[in-house]
Order: sequence, then C-alpha cells, then structure tokens
Amino acid sequence: MAEKEKNNKKGKTSASTVSKESQKGKTTGAKKNSNVKKVNSSNTKKSTVKSKEVKNEKIAEEKVEDIVIEESKDKRKKDKEKKANLKQARKQLYYDNSSDGDEFTKLIKIVLIVTAIIVVFYGVTVVVTKKADEVKKEENREEANIQYDSIMIGSMLNINGSFYVLIENQDDVRLGEYNTMLQTIKANDDAPTIYTADLSSGFNREFLSDKSDYASDMEKFRVTGTTLVKIEDHEIDDVYDNYDDIIEKLDELD
Repeated sequence: MAEKEKNNKKGKTSASTVSKESQKGKTTGAKKNSNVKKVNSSNTKKSTVKSKEVKNEKIAEEKVEDIVIEESKDKRKKDKEKKANLKQARKQLYYDNSSDGDEFTKLIKIVLIVTAIIVVFYGVTVVVTKKADEVKKEENREEANIQYDSIMIGSMLNINGSFYVLIENQDDVRLGEYNTMLQTIKANDDAPTIYTADLSSGFNREFLSDKSDYASDMEKFRVTGTTLVKIEDHEIDDVYDNYDDIIEKLDELD
C-alpha cells in the first residue's frame, strides 16, 4: 500500500516533471517563435527598405535615361537646325555669288552696248561730217565758179596779168543771163580769168554813179550799171557797158 502510494507519488512527480518540461518546451518554442517572427519582421523591413532603394535607383536611372534621351534629342535637333542653317547659308552665298555674277555680267553687257552705240554714233558722225565737208566744199567750189572769184573794184588794178571783171548791178534784170554765160565760159579748159564785183557791196558802192569814168585811176573810176572791164598789166584796156556789147564779148570768150 505504502509502496503503491510511493509509486503514485513518483508517478505524479514524473508527470509533474514532464508537465514542467512540456511547459518549458512550450515557453521555449514560444520564445523561438517570437524570435523568428522578430527576425522575419526585421528581414521583411530590410527587404522593404532594399526594395524601396532598388525602386528609387530604378526611378533615378530612368530619370537619368530620360534626361540623356532628352539631351540626345535636343542635340540631334540642334545638329539638324545647324545643318539646315548651314545649308541655307550656302544657298544664300551661292545665290549672292550668282546675283553678283549676274549683275557683273549685266554691267559688262551694258558697257559693251553703250560702247558699241558710241562707236557707231562716232562712226556715223565722222561719215556725216566728212560727207558734209565734201558737200560744203563742192558748194563752195560751185559758188566760186558762179561768182568767178569776186573782188573789190578798188583793188582790181593791183592784180597781175590779163583778166576780165564783170561789175554787177544787182538791179539789172539781165544779170542772171550774164552769170549763166560766165558759168558756161568757166567750164572750158582754156577759159580766161573772169572776176566779178558786186556794186551793192559796201566796198564797191562808191563806184556807182550817174556818169561813167573809165580812167585807170581808181579815185576817178565810175560806172553807171553792169559793166564788163578788161584789165591788162594793171591798166584798163577795154570796157563794155551795154547789153549788146557785153553779150557779144561773153559769147566771144566762150
């Protein structure tokens, strides 16, 4: 009985011991679980922080990439604009050079045209002037032939040789006929020398008078109208003072 009680006590003690150990094990397990949870929580926090850091790094990298891409785009845009500006500048330079060349070419053409016009005008002027001079000389020659070397009455005795002087009264209606005959005579190769003197000239007017005087002294010499005078060796050799005598003598000289 005593032994039985002793065994019962021992069994209770053992049970108590087991219970304590079990309780201890539970406490230990709880502590371990608590520590595991703490470690897990710490690891979770670390993982979260690390994840945030990685995420921030990725965001930062993406921002950097975006900045790099944007800068690259800006650079390409600037390069493109620079090339466009350079191309435009070359075109403008070519256009300016072409314009300058065209202006220079136009200027050369204008100068050549003006020079050609001046040369042609000068040539025409020279030809016209030369022709005019020839015509003038011919007219003077014809006029000289018609006038037969007009002289002053007061100096006719100073001329050497033998010649005739037709003293002309411009009021004489037959004066045209006389001049026509003189022109015919002058056309001959062996024609005599015949001068004319105009009584209407201021130098000859004093020799026209109502009474004639055919002295070889010019202080006394006077005519009353158209008169043909022959001079020989500074002397008055013969005088024809009427229409019939003048026409007859001129016809003889022809």
